[in-house]
Formats: sequence, structure tokens, C-alpha cells
Amino acid sequence: MTRNVPWYVMTLAAFLIGAYALTVALSPPGESGVVAAMFETSPAGALAHFLGGAVVIIAGALQFNSGIRSRYATLHRWLGRLYVTGILIGGSAGFYMALHSSGGIVAHYGFALLAVCWLGTTAVAYLQIRRGNVQVHRAWMIRSYSLTLAAVTLRIYIPLFLIAGFPFEEAYPVIAWLCWVPNILVAEWLFVARPRFAPHPAG
Repeated sequence: MTRNVPWYVMTLAAFLIGAYALTVALSPPGESGVVAAMFETSPAGALAHFLGGAVVIIAGALQFNSGIRSRYATLHRWLGRLYVTGILIGGSAGFYMALHSSGGIVAHYGFALLAVCWLGTTAVAYLQIRRGNVQVHRAWMIRSYSLTLAAVTLRIYIPLFLIAGFPFEEAYPVIAWLCWVPNILVAEWLFVARPRFAPHPAG
């Protein structure tokens, strides 16, 4: 039970952020703010990003449940298809939205590179499972989902920076990088600290 605590915490956070994203997508805010600005800049792009992101963060969390993987292989495959489709939609929209995001050019580059890495890691994970390299696929999925969790860390850092007294305009460009770079570094550390997660190609 104790060893599953990190998964339960991650899944709870994923469902909360997923529910938030669905709420925003179905009922966009009309007042000022970053999310409102996204819908004002590109309603279709923002809708695709939030809907795709909601599907991805929930489906991805369930993919890391060993019980689902071992007992419900068909469900695991369908969740995987949902995950890849959601990232194609949400990641592509995210790249476009990054070019018009708040926070200036530093934030633009931060969010755009996040979208590129998100799409790229998922593409590699998909290609590896198609080739039958399960362990390598799993490693790239860990990388991909660590980037998906940027949706969680972003919403942790924003209030922390504001509580610390940093103006939003100064904090947001930093958070555009901070929300995902440490995540991928933690994933890489996991491969070293827990060799069973490290990629080992078949054959």
C-alpha cells in the first residue's frame, strides 16, 4: 500500500487538474487573466489545448497503474491511444498558444519547447511500442508524462511565487521553464536511482 502512495498522489493531482481543464474548456472565463487571454487570442486553440490536456493527464495517470496494465491489457492499449491522440491535439495547440502566451519572449520559448518535447517524447514512446520494445517505451512514457505534469507544477509555482512577493509579470517567464525542466530531470534521475525503470531495448 505504502509503495503506491506516490501514484495515488499523482493521480489525485491529475484528476483535479483534468477536471479544472474540462471546466475551463466547457465554460471559458470571461474576465481578465492568463486563461481568458488564451481564449481571446485563439478560442479554438485554447479549447483544443485544454480538452486535449484533460484527456492526457487523466489517461496518463491510469497508464502507470500496474494493476490496469497487467489485468486489463485492452483498456491499457485504448488509454494509450487516447493519450497519444490527446497529445497530438493538445501539444500542437499548445505550441501555437505558446507563441502568443503572456510573459514575453522568454515565456514563448519556454512553453514552445515544452510542447515540442511533449510531442517528441510521446512520438518516440509510440514508435518503441510499435517495435515491441516495451521497456524503452515505458521509459519514454515516463519522460512524456513528466512533461504532462507541467500542468500540475505550473499551478503550484504560480501561487508560491505570488505569495513570495514576486510580481506575476516577472514570475511567469521563469515559471514557463520551471514548470517542466525539473520534471524531466527528475525522470532522468529515476532511471539512475531505479534501474528497473531504465530503458533496455529488446534483443
